[in-house]
Amino acid sequence: MTDRRVAAHIAETGSQPAPGNEASRVLGEVLSRAGAGSAVATFTPETASAPWPPDQAAHWLVESLARPWPPLVGPVFVVEVLRRDTASSAIVATGMDAFGDAPWPDAQHGVFAFRHDWSEALVERLEWQTSVTRLASGNESRQARRKVPRRSLSYHVGHARATDALVADWLADHLGKASWWPLPQYAVPLTASAEAGAFALDVADADWRHFVAASADLRLTWNGIEGWNEADVFALLIAPDGWQQVRLNSIDSEVLWLAEPLARAAGTGSSVMPLVWGRAVDPADLTQWVPGMVGGTVVAQVEPAPPPDTGLLADPWLDDLPVWPDGNWRDDPAVGAQATITRQDFSPADPWLRRDDPWPTTTFQRRYLASTPEDIAIWRERLWQTEGRLNAFWLPDGLAPILWVRFEADPEDGFLRVEGQDLSAFWHRPAACLIVHPDGYQQYALTATCHLDQGGVLVLRSGLDDWVPEGSRVIRLARCRLDHDAIDLYWHSPTLLEIALTARQLPEPRGNDRQTYGEYAV
Repeated sequence: MTDRRVAAHIAETGSQPAPGNEASRVLGEVLSRAGAGSAVATFTPETASAPWPPDQAAHWLVESLARPWPPLVGPVFVVEVLRRDTASSAIVATGMDAFGDAPWPDAQHGVFAFRHDWSEALVERLEWQTSVTRLASGNESRQARRKVPRRSLSYHVGHARATDALVADWLADHLGKASWWPLPQYAVPLTASAEAGAFALDVADADWRHFVAASADLRLTWNGIEGWNEADVFALLIAPDGWQQVRLNSIDSEVLWLAEPLARAAGTGSSVMPLVWGRAVDPADLTQWVPGMVGGTVVAQVEPAPPPDTGLLADPWLDDLPVWPDGNWRDDPAVGAQATITRQDFSPADPWLRRDDPWPTTTFQRRYLASTPEDIAIWRERLWQTEGRLNAFWLPDGLAPILWVRFEADPEDGFLRVEGQDLSAFWHRPAACLIVHPDGYQQYALTATCHLDQGGVLVLRSGLDDWVPEGSRVIRLARCRLDHDAIDLYWHSPTLLEIALTARQLPEPRGNDRQTYGEYAV
């Protein structure tokens, strides 16, 4: 290895003497790294290296200042690094050539500028937290522990491009650190080329609700949870010849207005996608295909998404619970019917707590497909309304056979004369039903039991909104809640979303579980 030829190496540092010291001037050299708990407000290391050996610097002066914070008491914090030329310098140079120089001079964090491979779905996970406790009556007591869900994204990288091989080095430098992460599901294309120095980008179908603030300072107020609209909005512009970060001033459906001039020109077809803060929390599972080409999945936890707009959801309500549609994808319906026998108390002191009946644990698997921006917005509002395992809803169970109305029913009758197979086996417990008229009109009602009286008679617990004509179909609804707090959204494209859900059937409330006591009740 060639020896260094540094003629002079000077480092300056200053320190304030402590009381009792008589030294009028204290000089020292400090080489340290800020650790966890040091609470350093500003940490500015400065690194210098010579790319070609041998080093021929005749005079080398490195000076760096930083502002400390208690418990550090030194007014000056100096870090000096002298690094020789290594193989990593070539990797950095290759990465800068592949992605372009950073257009903002004061950037302090990295940008995950690798394109997502749409041959695999982009997985967005929303994770609530709910505490569920079984009661002696068999019902549940649920309490929300997280009102705003955590959000994580699983990117799939690897398109047989040489630049994707740098993702391992990028993660090695940024694992666990705050970085910029794009949202590929909200990407919009450029419809016209933009010159360097431009303040506007012509795009197609941009939605201002998707370009949100990069960071969220959430707090609970009288108007709900706020803190999403108090930071700058950034976006990532990926062109065939490189990428750059832009700061947005305002968003229109066809124009993105920039707060700063564009650093480099971008051609038609370039992608613009929102940027948010996040961290790569899990090591990536990468596979090397050929030398210089890798592929795999990268998981990052990003800033929480703002709540969706209210008013888009138009689900009907029955017994203060919304009625969800049945699955519309090929992998449903599916059901797992189980039961758990649990005894609460064996002592005779409080016989009201003893219970030997089985608890049903029937689950329903449903898969939904949203193919328009309106459907995606409706499903987001529906999931936020449910909040994981917290809130309940009605769902067609797919187990009970469909009944057919034999005679026209008056809204004041209180029952329906129906026909079908296995009436008493599937319709004997309290539930709800969806009544579909021959012309497509729908209405909902609560059911009690079904018995045989010159045919099948389905007793109703709630009134009907309208006459029920002969030939109408009766579909049973089950009272359910989600069986998981974490919900995975599979983005096959920016306009195609797949949602896989598992719902757990709840017992019919009874006794004190349905009783609402007044404010002054004793």
